[in-house]
Amino acid sequence: MDEKPSRHAGQEAQTERTARFLALFGYVPILVLVLWLVGIDAADPAREPTLALLESYCAIILSFLGGIRWGLGMVFRNGGSPRDLIASCVPPLVGWAAVYAPVPYAFALFAVAFAAQGAWDNFAAHAGMAPRWYGRLRILLTVLVVAAMVLAFVATA
Repeated sequence: MDEKPSRHAGQEAQTERTARFLALFGYVPILVLVLWLVGIDAADPAREPTLALLESYCAIILSFLGGIRWGLGMVFRNGGSPRDLIASCVPPLVGWAAVYAPVPYAFALFAVAFAAQGAWDNFAAHAGMAPRWYGRLRILLTVLVVAAMVLAFVATA
């Protein structure tokens, strides 16, 4: 019987490592695009495609995060509710709106959206709706992404 708890702990640790790797790997396009944006001149022909790539990727990631919250909201035994399902639809809508917001304000909107989503996810982990490691991972990624969005805002203001 002792094998099940240790096997479960081992599986959770493996899931956490995999999630951390994939999450950080998913951050790489944001980092690369923001650093590229900072490094190129405003008149560079690559600037507009860089902005479009960064904005669309951020909108996709917000949609992904909303999808995670949709999944958590469906698990009612962990405290999920219909309210969570409804609220999980907000991140993709905000991301979509940000794509059409004028630069640099799009990046301010993304920063606020990622910060709010990160806080919401962290609260969910502390409430037992998600694994504790998910809350820690979301804090790390929220700090990284919000910092990148602030940098993008400054680079385009």
